[in-house]
Amino acid sequence: MATAVSTIANGGTYIKPRIVKKVIDSQTGEIKEIEPEKREQIISKETSQKVLSMMESVVSEGTGKNAQVKGYSIGGKTGTSEDGVNTNKYVASFVGVTPISNPQLVVLVVLYNPTGEGGHGGGGVAAPVASKVLAEALPYLEVLQDNVTQDDVKMMVEVPNVVGMNYKEAKKVLQDIGLEIVLRNEIDEKSVPEDFTVSSQVPSCGVQVLEGGKIIVE
Repeated sequence: MATAVSTIANGGTYIKPRIVKKVIDSQTGEIKEIEPEKREQIISKETSQKVLSMMESVVSEGTGKNAQVKGYSIGGKTGTSEDGVNTNKYVASFVGVTPISNPQLVVLVVLYNPTGEGGHGGGGVAAPVASKVLAEALPYLEVLQDNVTQDDVKMMVEVPNVVGMNYKEAKKVLQDIGLEIVLRNEIDEKSVPEDFTVSSQVPSCGVQVLEGGKIIVE
């Protein structure tokens, strides 16, 4: 399913899935890149664009609304199916692609027999999971927001380097330019020790983000 959506996102061209991106020899340091392998044109580029547009509508105004991530255009399709006959068990799913203008990421969430408050529909339980995944993955991959207006451009700021700073210092540096600091895994700020030092940040230094954006630190 992810491969099918990737084909749509790639303008209709099928690209063979790969699990390994590169192999690094631990002794010599030699790196062997596993290049993506393009195959045949499955559907026309025109058809792929139409399908992407329809998938965008699913998230913007259809059953996939719960997959929205502020600042990014996302296309998707929700799925709800029965797991067998008369089993009263369901499979809920959501597959999404983003950003629509220049697709970079496909995510597939499949939940077997969900029993939470959200019910068993893909839009109710799988789409929110996809939203959380994308909200973290997109900044981590440094994918720029794609629905930035001209007014927004004036509010773009460059992310500074806070790695090596203690938490208090990093927080002040970010707040001074209108950015919010967030501890990964939503650790309570009150539990942060005095000598807490930032070891990594997302997005990284030099990336342009909207004023008010969140910088995730470890």
